[in-house]
Amino acid sequence: MTPGHRAQTTDPGLTAVLDAYGLTPSGLRPLLGGMENTHALAETPHGLVVITQLRKKAPEAAEEYARFLHRLEQADIPAPRLRRHRDGGWVTSHTGHPVIVCGYIPGRHHAVLPPHLVEDVGTVLGRTHRTVPAPDATLTPHLRLTSSEAALLANLPDTPFARWARATHRAVAHVTAQSESESLVAVHADVFPDNVIVTGSGGVVLIDWEDCSADLPVVDVGMALIGLCCSSTGFSVRRARRLMRGYRTGSGIVLDSALVRDAALHAAVLVALRRYQWRQEGHLPANSSRSHAVLARSARDLEQRWPEVAGR
Repeated sequence: MTPGHRAQTTDPGLTAVLDAYGLTPSGLRPLLGGMENTHALAETPHGLVVITQLRKKAPEAAEEYARFLHRLEQADIPAPRLRRHRDGGWVTSHTGHPVIVCGYIPGRHHAVLPPHLVEDVGTVLGRTHRTVPAPDATLTPHLRLTSSEAALLANLPDTPFARWARATHRAVAHVTAQSESESLVAVHADVFPDNVIVTGSGGVVLIDWEDCSADLPVVDVGMALIGLCCSSTGFSVRRARRLMRGYRTGSGIVLDSALVRDAALHAAVLVALRRYQWRQEGHLPANSSRSHAVLARSARDLEQRWPEVAGR
């Protein structure tokens, strides 16, 4: 998320929200970024804070999400830090949606993360999987097709993209089928460059944990491979090697290489299908570098070049 143009918001409801946290804003403006939640940046005597309306979470899920963010802080994972309201909790509401307030994290985003920072993200992800208790079942896994998405996939017009998406989804179905027998961990589930802030000291902070849940570690790593190692120019073996090395450092484990590859392809189908749907609905900007077709090409590149990653 990045601050919007100097446009100010005069929403009196947000001022009331901040009052519940013991804060008086001297300025409020929208933050850009985020497909499903609404964010605002507030200047207060206690520093900059971010107000987030959790538009896709019910109150109970918002409470569990807040508890999870607190567990990240307890484990010293670089992530947003919650602010408590006057009654001691974390969640309030605004316009019928749950709201949380976090400290603002200054820094910058990279459209494409340099390889050494990809490794740092891998280390943070591994540490999270190793040290942070997973959320409860109130927060359901995000990296699965919903019933409406499954119907969309089944009924796509017969195009090369549709054939790739359907065939790949069938081929890697075993990735999530093992969730009943494997240990689940706390996952981020949306590790893309715009959810990584690089601080002034060069450290990385993972933000936007709204899709967190208890899930398989390999599913989270697979999504990170799509988010950080695939671009309009294809799949980066170098970044993938650095991501996997960082993950080993942070988690202390070595994941099955073929399963990681298949988890990345599983994530690619989900992300590509959602981009296709968002484009059809007019929610995704007309940016060819983020199209479903470009991602499908990068995923094919990943599948073909994966032996170069696994061989290290």
